Amino acid sequence: MENALEPSVIVIADKKTGLPFSKGILASSIAVTGLDLVNSHRIALDIQEYLMDNSMRSISLDELRSLAFRFIKEEVGLEYAEKYMLWQSVGKLKKPSIILIGGATGVGKSTIATLIASRLNITRVASTDAIREVMRASVSERLIRPLRGSSYNAYKNLTLPPSGVEPVVLGFREQVMAVSVGVEAIIKRSIEEKTDIVIEGAHIVPGFLDIEELMSKAMVVQTVISVPDKEVHKEHFTKRTVETQGMRPMQKYIKHLDKIQKIQAYIEDLAAKKGIKIINNYDLDSTVTEFMEEIFVRVKQEFSKIGDQ
Repeated sequence: MENALEPSVIVIADKKTGLPFSKGILASSIAVTGLDLVNSHRIALDIQEYLMDNSMRSISLDELRSLAFRFIKEEVGLEYAEKYMLWQSVGKLKKPSIILIGGATGVGKSTIATLIASRLNITRVASTDAIREVMRASVSERLIRPLRGSSYNAYKNLTLPPSGVEPVVLGFREQVMAVSVGVEAIIKRSIEEKTDIVIEGAHIVPGFLDIEELMSKAMVVQTVISVPDKEVHKEHFTKRTVETQGMRPMQKYIKHLDKIQKIQAYIEDLAAKKGIKIINNYDLDSTVTEFMEEIFVRVKQEFSKIGDQ
């Protein structure tokens, strides 16, 4: 019996199943390399046309990846082609990807998290602010105190008055320790389910999560986003006010900007001590590109471990 599929349909086939070829999905997988979407779609279209011109109505996934490698190498260069194959091989690690994005309020963490998740085709994105709110609704009154308020005014809910310590940082630390319990629970669940996830928030602070222990079970990438220039930081809050249609008014944050920057300095100090990458977010495209480079560095490290073994 002849194949009921239309002649124009190309099937990605293996021993068990066959799915229709999608140049959109292929373009998304190519964009992981850092190549812009226009060129990614152009290469995917070129591959589709090559398959049609050569009457290839069925192709295995490995063959398609090899073909994509060849086209990427020819059209944009070996560096992008190698990144494509590297990311396509991540599944062989048999570990979920846990992407952790920290930094003070207003540096662009949530926007970057969304873009990174989209690039990597990760469907789960969690915010530590959301985790904090869930914890507030489900734990005892005694434990709720550190969870109250934003990261920059958590000091107002300190159980004991500080002595000889910066109260803003002390309050922030206490809140981070509480929220980290929830973050660890989500990471544990993702590892058990082998599900990739991006977690972003001010409470993702170097040293508060046992990254070394997680490394054996997941591919963990932790970074800190920063906006060193105070005026640029203010502009981020203005943009946020517009994007949220006034739901997050800039005046509320600018009023506390000095406290927010104290927290940023504290986070960056810990990042420097722990060897965590700090990315300055002045230009969104450059920030995402630098972040993706850090992810590829981690992937290479994971494969080098396998090689050593």
